[in-house]
Amino acid sequence: MISSASATASSSSDMVAVGASLEEIAEEEEEDDEARSVVEVGPPKPKEGIYQIVGTLLQTENTKPDFAMEVYRTTSRDELLVHLLECDIIIYNITEDIKQIDEATWAATALHAESKHFEKQKLFILLSTIMTWGRSKPLDPEDPEIPFTEEDYRRRKPHLNFMEHINAEKTIIKLGKTSKNKFGTYVVASGVQYGAEERLLHYFFKLSWLGETPLIPCFGDGRNVVPTIHITDLAAVLQNIADHRPRTNYLLAVDDSTQTLGEIVKCISKNVGPGKIQKIPRENAFLSKELTQTYLDELFVNLRMEAVFLKENFNIKWVAQGGIVENIEQVVNEYKQTRGLLPVKICILGPPGVGKTSIAEELCKYYKVHHIKIKEVITKAIENLEKIVAPREETESVDEAE
Repeated sequence: MISSASATASSSSDMVAVGASLEEIAEEEEEDDEARSVVEVGPPKPKEGIYQIVGTLLQTENTKPDFAMEVYRTTSRDELLVHLLECDIIIYNITEDIKQIDEATWAATALHAESKHFEKQKLFILLSTIMTWGRSKPLDPEDPEIPFTEEDYRRRKPHLNFMEHINAEKTIIKLGKTSKNKFGTYVVASGVQYGAEERLLHYFFKLSWLGETPLIPCFGDGRNVVPTIHITDLAAVLQNIADHRPRTNYLLAVDDSTQTLGEIVKCISKNVGPGKIQKIPRENAFLSKELTQTYLDELFVNLRMEAVFLKENFNIKWVAQGGIVENIEQVVNEYKQTRGLLPVKICILGPPGVGKTSIAEELCKYYKVHHIKIKEVITKAIENLEKIVAPREETESVDEAE
């Protein structure tokens, strides 16, 4: 996702279908591309009623995403403010880079100061995290399974490592209350994001895919409930906010699942890796160089949340409303496609004794895939069949003796 992105509409947003699914938009774009390739010459022109996406990248060396009209590589805040003032909708993502928190707060404050000059309302959407609820006490101590909803946001207590995030949330909400007609603000508390290349869960996908360990680690007892949301569904939430402009300015963006960390890791292991997990002490997670402190905090969160407002007021065609476990096949396919993990098919031919096996072993090491040997497969299959048949033979022998 773009770390600090803004979206502009070339005309009134009501010309775009409210809550239109991304799939429908993609089909329309394909048709438009075919028509444009025949009729138009030169750079594409913006269409009325279609959002034009511009923004900045978390890693500036990355190439411009296909969906983005332009990527800004600014060196100063004055220059960035000029670009922001050109936009109707500004979205700041503070879930991935803590440095974005200060910039997001500055941007909202600077835009608010200029709001009296706005000809029409601008929207500022802060994409935050459910970790600002990390230490919230259960609504009912006797029934900890009652989920939090948007209505409880004033009672939220942040994880100690996310104090800056909640301060940014409060600032953004406050700025949106003084001149609503000119400058509207929203805060979206996102669940742990998954889909495509994966983010936090990449650690478990990678371990499972490489097949270098017979057991995939699950840190802690794995019973903690991790609120999640697919990135495509999160994008749909943001689009709905832009279209609907609801009165509620604090929203939860989570799917309907109440899956535990253990269930998620076991599901990934079963569908990508060895199929088994091993519960190990939480402290062991800190030994991994691939898991940042933010990732560890998200792994160990334990919250039950329900996005009531989204379900009752937004028109979202969910991609994974039931969560990652229920939609694992689709999520795995996305991961393989985005990461380029497509099957490598190699046929090695030659007479006996020329080194076919040695070459195959080296290729498997290089591409990190399993070296499947026909004799071993046959032997293993026979062993499995013998294990299945043996108990039956023992049972029959006992019956005859009786």
